[in-house]
Amino acid sequence: MTGVQYCTLVTQSAIARKLSTRRRINVAAQELAIEHGYDGFTLDDLADAVGVSRRTLFNHVAGKEEAVLGVRPEFDPEVVERFRSGGPTGDLVEDLLLVLIDVLDRDDPDRADAQRFHRLFERNPALLPRVLKELEQICAEAVAMASDRPGETDPQRTRVVVTLLVALVAHAMNEFVAADDDSTLVDHLRRAVATARDLFA
Repeated sequence: MTGVQYCTLVTQSAIARKLSTRRRINVAAQELAIEHGYDGFTLDDLADAVGVSRRTLFNHVAGKEEAVLGVRPEFDPEVVERFRSGGPTGDLVEDLLLVLIDVLDRDDPDRADAQRFHRLFERNPALLPRVLKELEQICAEAVAMASDRPGETDPQRTRVVVTLLVALVAHAMNEFVAADDDSTLVDHLRRAVATARDLFA
């Protein structure tokens, strides 16, 4: 094994540990918020639940909101660049869908995660505006990305496509939570998009 390979393995291992700890923090924070309410537990309670120190907690999350809601998903720069240049298929709806799927696949949510998130908002409806605000920012970024594509000169068309896809993601999430098979969130999203295309054809 070369020095470079060793450094790469060490780096990958450190990243994996960090992601594992962050996930444990998110799951524990959501469970505490479901059981006690968002304002019903402290960061010390969270640190105890995860089995880490308060200092370690802040090495992974900026505060309670990030611990409960997670880190905002980021678009892959390579995927964004391909989308902005008009790819990969040339169809605005399909290409924007692929950008969203890349984010969803990276987060790799399982049904238990989705169900827990659903319970979180049932128990803490005041968190919804915070999520919607972030969603609006993500939508604005998506509209800006789409406006850079060759031939995309109608901002209204772009906004409508983004709004529809966001609504379909929400629909797919509800279907995913309720399903009792081995389907994925992306499976439900693709079905929803295909149905919408048929309806508007």
